[in-house]
Amino acid sequence: MRKFLPLIFIILIGLLVRTFRIEHAPSRLTHDEMSIGYNAYSIAQTGLDEWGRKLPLSFEAFGDYKLPGYIYSVVPFISLIGLNTISLKLPSIIAGIFIIIFSYFITLKITNNQQTSLFTAALIALSPWPIHISRMALESNLALAFYSGGLFFSLSIFDKDLKNETKTKKEIINKKSLTIKLLLSGLLFALSSYTYVAFRLITVLTLFSLSIINIKKKKQLKKSFLIWLSFLVILIPLVPQLLGRSGSARFSQVSIFSDQGIEAKVTEQRNFCFLQQQSGLPKLCKVLYNKYFYIGEKISKNYLSFILPTFIFLDGDKLEYLNNPDFGQFSIILIPFYLIGLYQLVQNNKEKYGDKTKIIYLLLAFLFTPLSSALVGDPQIVRGSGLLLFIAIFSAIGLTYISSLIKNKNLQKISLAVISLIFLFNFSQYFISYNYIYAAQYENYIYQLDQRTVSHLNEVENNFDKIYISNHFPDAHILLAFYNKIDPAYYQANIIRPIADGFGFAHPSNLGKYHFGDQKLIEQLCLTDNSLYLSFNDELPAGWKIEENEANNYVYEIKGFSGVHTQVKFFDLKRIKEYLIVNNLLENTCKNYTKLLII
Repeated sequence: MRKFLPLIFIILIGLLVRTFRIEHAPSRLTHDEMSIGYNAYSIAQTGLDEWGRKLPLSFEAFGDYKLPGYIYSVVPFISLIGLNTISLKLPSIIAGIFIIIFSYFITLKITNNQQTSLFTAALIALSPWPIHISRMALESNLALAFYSGGLFFSLSIFDKDLKNETKTKKEIINKKSLTIKLLLSGLLFALSSYTYVAFRLITVLTLFSLSIINIKKKKQLKKSFLIWLSFLVILIPLVPQLLGRSGSARFSQVSIFSDQGIEAKVTEQRNFCFLQQQSGLPKLCKVLYNKYFYIGEKISKNYLSFILPTFIFLDGDKLEYLNNPDFGQFSIILIPFYLIGLYQLVQNNKEKYGDKTKIIYLLLAFLFTPLSSALVGDPQIVRGSGLLLFIAIFSAIGLTYISSLIKNKNLQKISLAVISLIFLFNFSQYFISYNYIYAAQYENYIYQLDQRTVSHLNEVENNFDKIYISNHFPDAHILLAFYNKIDPAYYQANIIRPIADGFGFAHPSNLGKYHFGDQKLIEQLCLTDNSLYLSFNDELPAGWKIEENEANNYVYEIKGFSGVHTQVKFFDLKRIKEYLIVNNLLENTCKNYTKLLII
């Protein structure tokens, strides 16, 4: 027990880091998080999702067909403490802790070195990438926890068999224990496929590599068969989905293969060739410039940019809601250790790591993790979350190796202390920035509206017959459903959705008196009598404006953290219309609008 005390300490620090000010940083929920929460709430209340489907294995949601893993994991927490930010994020927080634990034991399996394993666990506990995704209700983080567990238990294949062939009691127990571990590996790998689509490709490739590298070792091949058996049996309920539209819907919406820009680029290149010379050159250009070349080039660039240090340690994710732009995904001080650790494993020193096959397995798993993100676009920490596990392991191995080169024990301790202090300084910068600066500065990148909007609407909605929310705020219906805990039975009976768009997304147009879409302020002003209109921009009709001293009577604003930038404006169209009538502006305003409609 004593040897695990450092790990327990790291776990407790990791838990503190993942829960400190959890309701304030990130400052808001994304519309995907709210969708996950409300669907889980609907399941908990009625057994039906927001579309009225009973216990589905694919949640249509916005038309993106969310996988069931995270949604069902939230249900028990909602049943215990209700629908709120905490219940929504608890599965991700818990997953983050298990990732710390599994990272420790995976490293221990690989290196048989407790110090290296503790380094790995500490890096997972205190690095920006794993912290950020553990503090959001992200399916990929839970999937990563399952994948990490599957990877750890699958390494049991490489455990040495007992040399004594007599079936002693101890040997029987060990054999049963190994069988359980292998079945658990398949189970956890399968659960990752139930949770986040990117891990379906990663997991299958990982398992194939495990079987192939052991193909000449009959005992280990039989063991890998047990993992496959468990994996495939657990996946049986998913087969209809995998073969149906929902199984490929999300990939078809975002993949490089659906990128119309590539087709346009190919056409442009070929057209220029034809304009330059009509004979000969066009045929050559048809061979040289084709979509398969550009797709391959794009995937290769995406892949390499993901595993190279620039993205991991310097730039980070380009999406502000997934990354604090002032920091990389891991501390910059780890760059040399990451590269050295990777090199050490590629060298595959049998004296250090024992069975070379397990190192090949680990490296192959590492090489597969960026593929899901590379097939879609630029490096992204959600789709490629599996990579963070290997970054930490390689960095810890590199750190241990460099430390081992210093023969003087005192100098070795001083060196480790200096590196640790620099790392902790970087972590402190990140942690303070994330919880106080980033949370306020980038709140709009997460979602444009927050709970204050819902609170104000609840105060005034009885004063209006209709409430229009412009398309400046996409999928605002889920904001209302989540924070108001709308009765799922009412929601399912009253939500109105138009036909899905060309990408397969279905955005509701009505929910009771609420209307969503691209309605313009002037349109509702002229065509309705008692309405409220929400927008981001000041959309008052041209040719007139409300006097500043009277503006508060007609327009209510909610501003951002700084108190300067407007988040949302509530236009009381009834009062604005009365103002226009008094000032003889209404007829001309609506007359001009009518003319525009006719044109």
